[in-house]
Amino acid sequence: MKQDQRQNTKNLEKLKGIFMQPAQDPDSITLSLEALDSSNWEKYKGAGGNTKVWVQKLMAGEEGAFDECCEEIAHQTSFWPAIYLVFPYLVEKLSRDFDQISFDSRIMKLSMLGTCLATDFDINREGEQEADGAVMENYQLGIRKFQLLIKKFLAGKAKPLGRVDSTTKGMFAVGVLAAFGNREDAAFLMDMVLDESVTVACDKCEYCDEGLELADKKALSVINPREKAPDDWNGEDFEDTYRWFGDFLELFGIKGMAKYLPYYFGTYRCPECGREAVVRDLIKVFRFES
Repeated sequence: MKQDQRQNTKNLEKLKGIFMQPAQDPDSITLSLEALDSSNWEKYKGAGGNTKVWVQKLMAGEEGAFDECCEEIAHQTSFWPAIYLVFPYLVEKLSRDFDQISFDSRIMKLSMLGTCLATDFDINREGEQEADGAVMENYQLGIRKFQLLIKKFLAGKAKPLGRVDSTTKGMFAVGVLAAFGNREDAAFLMDMVLDESVTVACDKCEYCDEGLELADKKALSVINPREKAPDDWNGEDFEDTYRWFGDFLELFGIKGMAKYLPYYFGTYRCPECGREAVVRDLIKVFRFES
């Protein structure tokens, strides 16, 4: 199916207003960082058991601590409850350093924070309860401040994105999607960016199609790509990735992921039983139900 390449002018204008004309400065939000002697560090655990140690090193400015804190809350793309406590620390640290660090460091750290957020969606939590009261409130405030940092970055540095490699741009886009929209989509699309392939499983006959290469037109011929979204996004509903994300990718020249998106939302026909389903749904079957 030939894709409609016309620009969604109305959608693009709305996205420009949201991402390139920020109305609020990140520093206007003050986060309440969890005290290191709080009992919550025992309640909300990280991946390696050294969460507090790395947070202390992070705030002391130790090299590599940012990466290690991210590993504590997103190891192997699993959900770790420590994200509720650590994420605000990471956002606050990045906000403090933002104007002093390089473009490359900014995009890397924004991407890392986004991939951490991409672990936090219902089915990936595997029964873990959401944080209580003030902890959850501060976590959500941290996400709000992270959104403002993304807007600050895009408002001032949109053009340099053009010189960044495809994978880096793709991972940054994943971070934006996780921060503003559907985190389940962000998690699945991250795999497509990193592996340049997709694995789907049929929930009717249990057939599994492993490693559909995104660069192989013949392999992708089994997917009927979805047409471009109409120019009618309301500028508010970020949960419906199909409605806005393709135009976001177009606006900021993130062409690699833009090519994947119609296939992600496209229709796959199982060669064994003939069942037709949306690729994103069959990725979910493979990851969580097969």
